[in-house]
Amino acid sequence: MAKPVSIPESVFMLGVGGMGMAPLAVFLAQAGCNVTGVDDALQPSMRELLERHGVRIESTSELPEVEAVVFSSAVSRDNKFLSAALDRGLEVYRRGEMLSRLAADYKLVAVAGSHGKTTTTAMLIHFLTQSEIPFSYVLGARFRNDALPPARFDPAGEWLIAEIDESDGTIEHFSPEVTVFVNFDWDHADLYETPEHTRAAFMRLSERTESAVVLPADCEAHLTEPDGGKVHLIDHVDGDFNQMNAALASAAFQHISGLTDEPSLAGFPGIARRQDMLHQDKKLSILADYAHHPVEINALLGMIRSQCEDPIIVIFQPHRYTRTAAFAQEFAEALDIADHVILLPVYAASEVPLDHGQSEQILNHAKGDWVFAESSELIKRLSDRVAEIEKATVLFVGAGDIDQMANRFVDAWSLRNDLLKGLSSDSIIKLAEPLARRTTLRVGGPARFWAEPSTVEDLQCLLRNAAQAELATFFIGRGSNLVVSDEGFDGLVISLSAPAFRQIEILDDGRFKVGGGLRLKELCGAVAKAGKSGFEFLEGIPGTVGGSLKMNAGAMGGWIFDVVDEVEFITASGECHVYPKESFHVGYRHCSELKEAIAVSAILRASNPMQSDEIRRQMDTYANKRKESQPREPSAGCIFKNPEGNYAGKLVDELGLKGTAVGGAEVSDVHGNFIVNRNHATSEDVINLVRVVREKILEERGILLEPEVLLVGQTWKEVLA
Repeated sequence: MAKPVSIPESVFMLGVGGMGMAPLAVFLAQAGCNVTGVDDALQPSMRELLERHGVRIESTSELPEVEAVVFSSAVSRDNKFLSAALDRGLEVYRRGEMLSRLAADYKLVAVAGSHGKTTTTAMLIHFLTQSEIPFSYVLGARFRNDALPPARFDPAGEWLIAEIDESDGTIEHFSPEVTVFVNFDWDHADLYETPEHTRAAFMRLSERTESAVVLPADCEAHLTEPDGGKVHLIDHVDGDFNQMNAALASAAFQHISGLTDEPSLAGFPGIARRQDMLHQDKKLSILADYAHHPVEINALLGMIRSQCEDPIIVIFQPHRYTRTAAFAQEFAEALDIADHVILLPVYAASEVPLDHGQSEQILNHAKGDWVFAESSELIKRLSDRVAEIEKATVLFVGAGDIDQMANRFVDAWSLRNDLLKGLSSDSIIKLAEPLARRTTLRVGGPARFWAEPSTVEDLQCLLRNAAQAELATFFIGRGSNLVVSDEGFDGLVISLSAPAFRQIEILDDGRFKVGGGLRLKELCGAVAKAGKSGFEFLEGIPGTVGGSLKMNAGAMGGWIFDVVDEVEFITASGECHVYPKESFHVGYRHCSELKEAIAVSAILRASNPMQSDEIRRQMDTYANKRKESQPREPSAGCIFKNPEGNYAGKLVDELGLKGTAVGGAEVSDVHGNFIVNRNHATSEDVINLVRVVREKILEERGILLEPEVLLVGQTWKEVLA
């Protein structure tokens, strides 16, 4: 057939990237319509698909000159483009209204039902594609791997295959040649108050159907008037729910084609977000599915349960507040098939929040092992859970943006596996590890990866793996002298907390070989017990040997490199070196050679022998002095470097800045060069307070203080510019 007269010359589509809108846009563009569109949440893969099929994506704030405007149900009625279209007197259509306008020029095969219609439609498209029958179609999803386009315009075809959505009431605009009903389950309680209202809408579609109605036999009782010869009942099919979908699609194909042979599903590519296997390894099988109705979820989990004996972990994102309110108990009953459930907040899908439509309502009916998690917590919660299990099947279930969360987890899990290659089984890698609790200031977001290598060889291998993955690395000891940004660290944080890095060995000549992960407090205690002096100044510094060497830590007139003989360190590329003290270039809070490396061990030289109790008295003196002069609240230590010929704390004190606060961060009233976490401070609070103090001292004294503590996840240059 020629281009249908119903195809407009040009359309502007609002929410063009949605799974209902995008296939319609592709169909219109293929049919010769000039299609442009906007979408605030357009995914890169969808943009590529649309542009490949001739749809132009606009970034304009003005409505272009078009014949008609089409908008998705997710678009608000007060949208500026809709308002402009109405002001101009343009034709304005909901997605279903435009589809019904196009369908008027075809013999329409409408696939309807509360769920399962996308897969059934796709199977029918697959059957017809294998035949020589010309036809057009508009799917409501993407074929897996884009094996077929989501829509096709065939000018020679008299048939149009389309799934018909009942959720917005536009189902009333269609009068099909053939209708395939997948089920009559109640859904969309915002529009259909009862199951009877849902079935009535489907029955009206049946009555408007011209030649054939295909439906499961168990739905026959709901037909208002079986029309002799028009109704084709499909008996129950053993197997999973897709077997019934295939049987319905096959019956529709036979009616359209006039053929009696059963069509083949061989080569059927499947639908994206329908039982997608995203990742599989020895520990995890990770799948994603679009199921968002209790009946779908029950069928999906029942099928998975019948196919695997491993524990099933489900991450479920409820879709729409109204659906959650209507089916809270049914969701809980269906999800209880799983061994463990992580429940996410409701995906609104343009709905206004309802107090009785929150995830909490589902949780109230849960009987099994369930937890609620914010979306930002998901990777951490899930990775911690799977760490406890030898093997598991993980399902991401829902119709919102949970597919993006699934892909992020798969990417993180796959990279975790890459980082573990070549490491011993005792090494640990965690995902999305919170860093606030790992620091003395107690602020900051998570590390993308957290690692605890078991040996020096594991550390070298880990660093090589990280370099190959182009992953930034950062070493952390006790977490002092640093501020972690609220966004966390988008890379690999490494802790030398394994026993191999915390050893201390007394050598024959009075020297000590110590691991880079050894705490300074442990070092001081061991040296004192051995009756050796020279390390007393380190007492009370909340750090490790590796961190103190990196920063050339010091106190009470002493510096860590004063007692160094040699250091074994590993570079960011995994190379191991041993340098004598003379080869290092050290200064105030700085060691050039360790800037991009980490000390894994060091040989330290003590001073003259002393009685242990005498050494302990000196250490206690230093410790008491530190306690008297430094705050007890969480802090990172001295915030600013001392300027030449002066002291940062003295300047703060002289200008009356003690007690100055931003949010939960406050300049200590004990020591002016300390910022303390007084009341659940954020990293942003600390940064802003640093900015306030710097600007005040620069204004009053002409001295620009430089931060001494490290800023992890950002740079001081960025945030103080």
